[in-house]
Amino acid sequence: MSQNKQSTLNIGALSMATGVPVETIRTWERRYGFPSSQRNNAGHRIYDPDAIEYLRLVTAILSRGYRPSQLEGQSREELEQLLQRALGDNAEELVGEKGEGQDCDEWLKCWMEAVEQLERHQLERWIRASFSRLHAFDFFSDRLHPFLVQLGVAWEEGRIQIYQEHFASECIRDFLVSSWRPLSDVAQGPAVVLATLSGERHCLGLHMAALAVALADRKVMFLGADTPVSQVASAVESGGASTVALSISECTNACDCIRSLTELREHLDDSVRIVIGGQGAPPALPGVETLDGMRQLSQFLDEYNAVSRS
Repeated sequence: MSQNKQSTLNIGALSMATGVPVETIRTWERRYGFPSSQRNNAGHRIYDPDAIEYLRLVTAILSRGYRPSQLEGQSREELEQLLQRALGDNAEELVGEKGEGQDCDEWLKCWMEAVEQLERHQLERWIRASFSRLHAFDFFSDRLHPFLVQLGVAWEEGRIQIYQEHFASECIRDFLVSSWRPLSDVAQGPAVVLATLSGERHCLGLHMAALAVALADRKVMFLGADTPVSQVASAVESGGASTVALSISECTNACDCIRSLTELREHLDDSVRIVIGGQGAPPALPGVETLDGMRQLSQFLDEYNAVSRS
């Protein structure tokens, strides 16, 4: 794999993301060949981001009585099958997560039932199990997006109340924060400021972006919702950030958004990149790049890293 084409993780970031101690990772790799790594120019281990999901599968299987030696040489697909067999009577943990066949919406029904009944432990377990099985960006597009859409529909139709929607949003927010913060803490790349503009209080998309940023080995400077332009600019200057990433929902007033983005561009040095995304993001503004989803954000950061290293 070309290091210039895809972001990598150092062993500390991998440990923080999975909860597996650094020495354990080294031992597993030396004795059993997983997770596989390369060496960077300084001779340090570097890992593909997919190693996060792989190690989470490994730890889930080990927690059910298997030994590391029994997993040697197993592909991710083989580990998934082994975990499903290991679950046995507890196979409901994987209900609907494959998203295939006539029961492709079963996972969504289960998640919504957990919301309706305020079953936080169950909802969190399904969220984490899905994240372990899917690549981060597939998780965003195939799980979180349809789930959030269904939450909105259910609220509009009166099938859930505001407190239930808030409950679900907080569960997702807590999961995303617990995923991106450990990676950001050990990231080696330049900082990215993440915020929403004044009047914009929707923040879940921003937390998804934070995870994409952290997976790209970039430090997250998370300002959160409803941040004035002047404060975004001050954070960039104080933190030496190279990029500003803004989440813009469909509820945003278009004229106010364009005015704020123009003002922010004028406040910042030309070397600082501004990227925006979300349902309310305007398509084209001078000095502002509009990205369509988390995959494009990841690609943007990879390309930026490659240029910075050249």
